Amino acid sequence: MAGFYKGFVFESGVSAPLTIEGRPIEVVRGKTRRYAARLPRRGSVEADTLPELARGYIEESGAIADRRQRTRAQLKPLARGKDAWNDWRLAHPGEQPMLAATDLTKVRKSLNEYDFSYTNFTDAILTRLHLRDANLHQAILAKAHCSGAHFEGANFCRTDLYETDFTGAFLTGANLQGVQLARTDVRGADLSHCKVYGLAAWDLIVDQHTKQDELRVTYQALCTGSETEEVVIVDGLDLAAFIYMTLNNRNIARLFEATGRKWVLLLGRFGKRLDILHRVGTSLRDRGYVPIVFDFSRSEHRDLIETVVLLAGMSAFVIVDITDPRSTPMELQAIAPTFGVPIVPIIKAGERDFGTFSSMRKLFWVLDTVSYRHVDHLIEQLDEWIIQPALARARALAGIKSGTLALEATQPTVRAEHARSAADRKAAPADTRR
Repeated sequence: MAGFYKGFVFESGVSAPLTIEGRPIEVVRGKTRRYAARLPRRGSVEADTLPELARGYIEESGAIADRRQRTRAQLKPLARGKDAWNDWRLAHPGEQPMLAATDLTKVRKSLNEYDFSYTNFTDAILTRLHLRDANLHQAILAKAHCSGAHFEGANFCRTDLYETDFTGAFLTGANLQGVQLARTDVRGADLSHCKVYGLAAWDLIVDQHTKQDELRVTYQALCTGSETEEVVIVDGLDLAAFIYMTLNNRNIARLFEATGRKWVLLLGRFGKRLDILHRVGTSLRDRGYVPIVFDFSRSEHRDLIETVVLLAGMSAFVIVDITDPRSTPMELQAIAPTFGVPIVPIIKAGERDFGTFSSMRKLFWVLDTVSYRHVDHLIEQLDEWIIQPALARARALAGIKSGTLALEATQPTVRAEHARSAADRKAAPADTRR
């Protein structure tokens, strides 16, 4: 994870024990503290942690003073206005402006149509500034403070927006093609009508006031042997990449294959039992799965059962808590006869199956019911009684679907599994028995 200090970026344990602005720093054991690093000119710094060492190195190396001198020289044409700045950029094509950690609100209020391509704005302050139609191509705005700023129509193509603060900012119609969004804060921001082809978005911070309407995915489509430009409109940055994958039919099979290996759908009664599903989901995530607890908003175009069936069909297996069910019987009645996906029923010890559940036991992909005393007990048995049997049943189902295994051939194995699990339950000590 990147760290920031006075406009400088440092990382520890990535490509080297410590890098500052991408340059490896040799780290050795200190004389009085845990870490030490030799300074470029003379002397060294010591610290007990790598982030502390990075901050000390930045302070003592003279890098801050060098950068500030460079920034002061570049602020002169910037302060004279758009024409002066853009002319200076044309006259110095190899110069990459250094405005990191600079408070630009003290320079000018309007920076509309300025050429800020390749400019370093790391940790800079642009709060409430006007940068309409500005050129920010391949600029660095990591950790920049842009709340309330106006970026309508700006060009952010291939720009670094790592942890950038865009709260309440206006980016309507901006070009976000190829941008890197990671932990970017867009709460209350207006991103409507932006171009988003090639955008990468990870861990965005959004809220109900974030506007993501009519985002434009422009792509090249093969049509009758020639490439034509197509546009698809989506509502949401998180949907843009997903929708783009489906535009190319060759990606659909890979998409289903990926979800069929990673997704696990968790069903059950919500309310006081929802915490159990979330605890199981956390344990699944620790094992490399992507748990889906169906407690999110319903789709506008599908009812509850349709959504559940769709998710089940794309999952590696389904875990369903049939303890004191409400809608669960309907969900199982829709899933079980429709999809050959392993279904693992779980139930709290002492409870009984719902009345119609017995009709599902004849289905090969519905496994034995796992009974548990409490959630910790359930998690203790997760690998042995849930994951491993579900994956074994999935392999058998794959054989049946591919035609390499006959359904009849699986019956002895299933009967042996039932007998073995019953014997194990009988032999298990009381404190570990299902």
